[in-house]
Amino acid sequence: MPSPTSSFETRELRDRCTVFSVSSDEGEEQLQVAFGDGEMLPYRSFILKSVFDLASPYLLSPHSTVTALDPKRLAGLVGAMLARQSRIPGTVVDVLVKEFLVSTPEESEELDIPVGDIKVKKLEGIIERILIQYGDDSVQELECATVLFNSVSNLASKVIEDRRLGGFIEQSSRYVLYSERDPVTGRWMYLREPTIMASPEVDAYVHIMDRCFELYVRLSEKLTEHYASLKPVAEAAYAIRPGDAKTYRLDELTDPKEIKEFNRVYKFDLKTRACDTARIVLPAATITNLAMVANGRTFEHLLKRLYSSGYPEFNDLAVRLHETLNKVIPKYVKRASPNGEVYVMAMDARIKEQIRTRFPEFLSFKKSAEEVAWLNVPNLVRAEAASAAHLLAVVYFPFVCVPYGSMVTRLERESLETLTVLLKEVLGTRQSRRDRCGRGFEHGYPCTFETVGNFGIYRDLQRHRMLTQQRQLLNPHLGFTVPQDVEDIGLGDEVRAVETEVRGLYDRLHLTVGPDVAQYCVLFGHHIRFMMGFNLREAQHMLELRTIPQGHPDYRRVCQKMEIHIRERAPWIAEAGLLQFVDHAQYPWARAAAEARQSSKRLAMGMTDE
Repeated sequence: MPSPTSSFETRELRDRCTVFSVSSDEGEEQLQVAFGDGEMLPYRSFILKSVFDLASPYLLSPHSTVTALDPKRLAGLVGAMLARQSRIPGTVVDVLVKEFLVSTPEESEELDIPVGDIKVKKLEGIIERILIQYGDDSVQELECATVLFNSVSNLASKVIEDRRLGGFIEQSSRYVLYSERDPVTGRWMYLREPTIMASPEVDAYVHIMDRCFELYVRLSEKLTEHYASLKPVAEAAYAIRPGDAKTYRLDELTDPKEIKEFNRVYKFDLKTRACDTARIVLPAATITNLAMVANGRTFEHLLKRLYSSGYPEFNDLAVRLHETLNKVIPKYVKRASPNGEVYVMAMDARIKEQIRTRFPEFLSFKKSAEEVAWLNVPNLVRAEAASAAHLLAVVYFPFVCVPYGSMVTRLERESLETLTVLLKEVLGTRQSRRDRCGRGFEHGYPCTFETVGNFGIYRDLQRHRMLTQQRQLLNPHLGFTVPQDVEDIGLGDEVRAVETEVRGLYDRLHLTVGPDVAQYCVLFGHHIRFMMGFNLREAQHMLELRTIPQGHPDYRRVCQKMEIHIRERAPWIAEAGLLQFVDHAQYPWARAAAEARQSSKRLAMGMTDE
């Protein structure tokens, strides 16, 4: 930082970055860079121009007061750099040059690395020192990575997406037809799970999963034909002209580009509706692709969860994910032990043992009376048995096969002292603050629902993470609904026959390999029981978003029912307009309108190629 008596001559101004010629009282002159413009912003963060020039290639928008670190050139270093910058008077540019870049000829000669390059030979020690000084947890949150999970089962994808602080995008069963086979082996695109493949049920598993995919292809083809008969191309109309909200039939168009876009939208219209319906016979073993963007802490928790699972697929994913992250952010996932999260694994084991010995009736499959049930959850911070009973019920929820209300009714027969002993046993002995309880202990939201809907519904609603979700294991004993469109094309009986075979396979797998692995054969159309707890702001976000016209009819129906429950219990919420954009109308062809809007934008921009 120049002294107050220095003299400054502006040499260059670029955005919010000014180059000064700075002269001291002793007559020494230097070129220094400062951020600011002297008007709206004061000048600060003075740094030698020679130093700034070394750092500039690693910054995006280096001359702005809002810049970014180049993730390609600084992968794995960002967290440590930002942590260090938080405790020095200078900027991250100072940290970059002084600690991470070769900045002098002497250093270049010592390390045999050109001036301006990263000190790769000293990086590990630098990062380790910063992690020790600042603590792993806070620094982990500053370092991110983008990971691609290619070819994972739908079952595994849900476990990965349980990490609420990550960003995800997954291959959609609403837009992608799973009709292709492996061209080398001729196999359908589902996971041949190792435990099942080593079991006596291997032949039945392969045979029945093959049947599911063969039926899926037939369904998608016949449904496409069916929807074309319901909506012939000559009768379809789409608003595809830029700036024109009017819908046009094909015979009203003359522009070749508009005709091409019309045909594209029509084909999309039929295909996506067929996908929506046909997916009921896809199994949880169906292969998908998933991308995840997250920070080091989130990846560490994911690794611990995968290592702790006991599933061969999950353990394989953990090893591969760890190997990949070690090439990008190695220091930020080092606490993820291949032995798993010992405390959580032990806690889960204690919960299962409690249920098995004290409440075995919770393990018998019991259907629910309602698709969407409002749960009256009391204030849990009270010295009453009911509060402890509700908490223990939600802690048990992922490990049982009965509705939440059934557990509460049974547990409320126990004394507060007994329930306290059970909860204490569940928590066990914690060795450190990092031994944390599960998501059940988040219980007590103003809006809490138990839903029993098909796995396809859950896959879409699981995307919402500013709330608490818990699900029970997939199984085929809570129901399976055959859509009317499947009945109309004459394949209802065949779907029911395959579902019966799957149910029998599941029961045999349940006995031979256990309920966890048996989930792989469960179909998207089978019902799953899950809970969602959220506040009113999240209710506004989720219920308004998931009832938009182009949403899947199944999850639109579930969210519409949730809004009705809230409105009936608190009419003032509706009167205040908090949930005014929850849409209760029905739209059998809604996604076509959204796709037509995309076509209109494409035409306006001259984009007609896929």
